Amino acid sequence: MSGWAVLGIVVAVLAVIGIVAILAAIVLCGLATKPDRFAVREVSADSIDDYFERRASFAITIVETTPLSRKEVWERLTTAEYLSSLPFLHGPSWAPDTGDPDGDWRSVRVGARRSMSGTILSVGQRVVEVDDSESLTLVGTGVSVPLAIKDFAERFTIVDGARPNTLTVTWQIGGSPRWVGFLPWRWGTPFMRPILGFVLRHVLRLKPFRRPTVDRSA
Repeated sequence: MSGWAVLGIVVAVLAVIGIVAILAAIVLCGLATKPDRFAVREVSADSIDDYFERRASFAITIVETTPLSRKEVWERLTTAEYLSSLPFLHGPSWAPDTGDPDGDWRSVRVGARRSMSGTILSVGQRVVEVDDSESLTLVGTGVSVPLAIKDFAERFTIVDGARPNTLTVTWQIGGSPRWVGFLPWRWGTPFMRPILGFVLRHVLRLKPFRRPTVDRSA
């Protein structure tokens, strides 16, 4: 087989791979419009600690200190769509029956649901534990992509900082993929820490977030 023939085969294979990748991206973008399309196993409230410490295939803890007030931090965690100001991300957006975002900043309750979305993936969550202005725990309820994620959860904890007029915010995240959850995913913690640390610092930035628009015509 001549070199030109080999080159032609390689180009054809790459073209097919490119077309398949484009079609897959289109499908994923369509699926991402519904975060609860495919249900995941919900982590029970009484097993959250064990989930983060042992059962989740991947788990990480991010800690940041902020001079923001406790009320401001809690408002951001419960009412701000803090991901929407990052590229290709949106949310978290609470379900309409969660409470009026323009009302009491302590309105989030157990059972409230919210979603977060990206270009090709979106997820749904439910609040399982809440201690006003101190901690917020959510577990995954669904994802937009089938057969991808087994379960996931996150928890925010707010305590007084070591220095006066500061707070320490701890963000715990855990999750397990389907089928390959036995792999040592926790080894990837050093690679994810800078990315998730950036997200938490973004949540705690000194510049206020724009409050989500509420449609009162419904």
